[in-house]
Amino acid sequence: MHSAKMTAQSRALAVPEVLTLVLHELDMHTLLVSAQRVSRIPKDNNLAPVFNPLLATNFPTLIPKNDRTINQPARFVDLTVLDIALHETIQSRYLRPEASWRHMLTQQPPAFTLASITRSVNAEGVSLKRSRGPRQDEGLRMGTLFQWVLSLPGHLFPIGVTIFFGGPSPVNTNMPFFNSGGFWAELYKDIVAKHDVILSADMGSISDISYENISYDEYEGYQPEISEDAETRDFLYDAFQRADLFASDLSFENYES
Repeated sequence: MHSAKMTAQSRALAVPEVLTLVLHELDMHTLLVSAQRVSRIPKDNNLAPVFNPLLATNFPTLIPKNDRTINQPARFVDLTVLDIALHETIQSRYLRPEASWRHMLTQQPPAFTLASITRSVNAEGVSLKRSRGPRQDEGLRMGTLFQWVLSLPGHLFPIGVTIFFGGPSPVNTNMPFFNSGGFWAELYKDIVAKHDVILSADMGSISDISYENISYDEYEGYQPEISEDAETRDFLYDAFQRADLFASDLSFENYES
């Protein structure tokens, strides 16, 4: 009898419309913390992702808000505005091994595929490095995304680090570079269309940095001041290392191979 009842429940919850009605009755904390099972129903790539509102509030510039304006452009990641960086008393709560935020899904439907783009400009022109990351079989969790962001060197943040939420209908990539056309724009569009989450780093060029007080001969070996962004990244990276929170494998391989 118990087995038959469970089978009936399973059949009912396998109907997306029924499951949706049930989930709508749950409070936000239960839904996002206690109900972190990943749906085995095939993902509909035409559905716009719904982002975790608790994460959007506590990790602005990393997770978009659901009430943003349509086609709102991606924002550069700014670590200096995060509670975990601003408030030392709060930081200990974030760094607990059992802290729930690290295990939360970033969005629904879950993100499974990761990629990265690094664009640099030098005397030889523009170069673009594209990489693909390990599939997140249980869905991308915030702890993994945050580790991924912190894995970038601090000097990149003042220049431009952006998180794109991609797929066939990307939600936050309405940037002039994407709409400019041409070879480079197509490389961006290709990797964004085929992956759920893309971490973009713009290395910039020498011209992006002001060296007004030094001559060309003095440039070699010159070390610019460490920005607040870089200091914040280093501060958070060290804190996560001390708490032994860098656990998941985030090794990337060349996208073109």
